[in-house]
Amino acid sequence: MRYEVDRGAVPWGVRLTFAALLLVASEVIVWQRPTQYGPLNGLALVALYVALAAITLDLGVRLHTADAPSLLLVAGIYGLVNGTLIGHVTTRDLPLSLIVRPLGAQPLAFLAALGALRLLLSGKTLRLPHLLVAAIGGLAWGVWVRWAPGASDGTIPLVSAATALVAAAPGLGVCLLVAATAVRAPVKRCEDWLLGPVEWFAVGSVLLAALAWGVARGDISGIGAGVVVTLAAYMLGALIATRRLRPDRCALDAVTPPRAPHVAGWVAASALFLVAGGVGYALPGSGDRSAQGDLLIGLLTAFGVLWLPIISALVGMRAFVQLAREQG
Repeated sequence: MRYEVDRGAVPWGVRLTFAALLLVASEVIVWQRPTQYGPLNGLALVALYVALAAITLDLGVRLHTADAPSLLLVAGIYGLVNGTLIGHVTTRDLPLSLIVRPLGAQPLAFLAALGALRLLLSGKTLRLPHLLVAAIGGLAWGVWVRWAPGASDGTIPLVSAATALVAAAPGLGVCLLVAATAVRAPVKRCEDWLLGPVEWFAVGSVLLAALAWGVARGDISGIGAGVVVTLAAYMLGALIATRRLRPDRCALDAVTPPRAPHVAGWVAASALFLVAGGVGYALPGSGDRSAQGDLLIGLLTAFGVLWLPIISALVGMRAFVQLAREQG
């Protein structure tokens, strides 16, 4: 009986950690007005990110997503759902509204949060590649919050450097605190991270409630929601259809079992990220445009347009090769 209690507590400790990382990555790093939520909206936001964390981790384990194509497909599903239920930008001006945030910035935020989860709970120490990612990511974040939110969405006001840093620093600290206090036990199989039927009902109800609320307020259009569901269903279908082509691994192998985070390493990486963000924010520009802002939006636009067709082609070729081998 003791094992059953621990077995339930450990996954939810990790899910809460991932939810905190997703919230910081998607709200503060991508910047979706994180300073403008009231108490009730803030609680609803936390519930949504917990639900999204639980569902995406379950999909990652259930469908053996460990390689880049499969992880990008899960990240794409997350980006579409986030942009529809939280950012309310996906259905605003189709098809352009799909590109920069739902299929560009938010999938990258998901992958960044997943990488941070592995760094926090894998027990590994900080290495040079981690520092390089923190520095490059921080520089891009500084450029984004200075130049890109209004240009990419049109409804988000200018963000000051002080506001961005004050929002990001405590957020990164909370992620460490949640990871450090999460309940841990010797979970040795990836299957132990899967959601049970009651848990699926709970997290699914949160998403359905957010969808109903968005439709009732006019933030989500019926046609737009249909487009999003079609795209997400395609990504999920591709993951399911190619599951047997992937090795029996998942993105949570590195945190099975979860281990205590290295506090000094996380603090150092966070500090480097924030300093690089300040540098990126301070880079020169003219009026409401800058070369670095245009470059970043251009890269995100190209990524949002190209990654799904490329991944679809790669998955199709892999399936064709596997079928030819089986028939040969």
